[in-house]
Amino acid sequence: MKKLLLLFFISGMFSFVWSQEESNKALHSDGGGWGLKIVQPEGEKSVLLIGNSICNGYKGYVARELHGCRVIAWVSPYNLKSEHLYDDLITILKSEKWDAIHFNIGLHGWEKGQIPEGMYQPLLQSMVDTLKYYAPESKLIWASITPITSKEKPYTTNKELNPIIADRNLIAGIVMKNNEIPVDDLYSLCLLNLHLARGDRFHWTAPMYRMMAIQVAEKIKYFLK
Repeated sequence: MKKLLLLFFISGMFSFVWSQEESNKALHSDGGGWGLKIVQPEGEKSVLLIGNSICNGYKGYVARELHGCRVIAWVSPYNLKSEHLYDDLITILKSEKWDAIHFNIGLHGWEKGQIPEGMYQPLLQSMVDTLKYYAPESKLIWASITPITSKEKPYTTNKELNPIIADRNLIAGIVMKNNEIPVDDLYSLCLLNLHLARGDRFHWTAPMYRMMAIQVAEKIKYFLK
């Protein structure tokens, strides 16, 4: 009960900040507002999902697959240069002991100048360092960034923007390898199923979110053994 009260307090505390932070309306939270979501309140193991609107799409399906796990999702509009990223991240990490943290950041901040050239790698490393410091006993799992698709040509990637995502995934792969963090390759899963894209460049249909959730849950279950 104390955990629930604390997380409700945290979620309420952050709601004003998050409502001010969203700049790109195309990147809505896809099924609910930004914030901390108590997806499955009870369980022997505590799992934290960190992600953007894509996480909001699959979080409920993940919880169904993780029987016996408490599942909390932080659905965030932040990018790695956002002002309040670390204040909020540290507060969440300190709120309880997390057995597993499945995290992703990178779909936001693709606009020119948001993440300075050459800075994605050190910024992502800083986030990893923060996760390790404030959740030292947690099993960390990186989720690769999902593709940006084309509005004009269905079932293809966006020629202008998706190379940014592909490049970030390559950089993230290096960071995770250096830190011995396993990768949940959602990017490749989506590339194999572009016909399940929503058609708005960023989001996906329910069948795709279910497919992502199965893969996410399997990764988490494997490392919680």
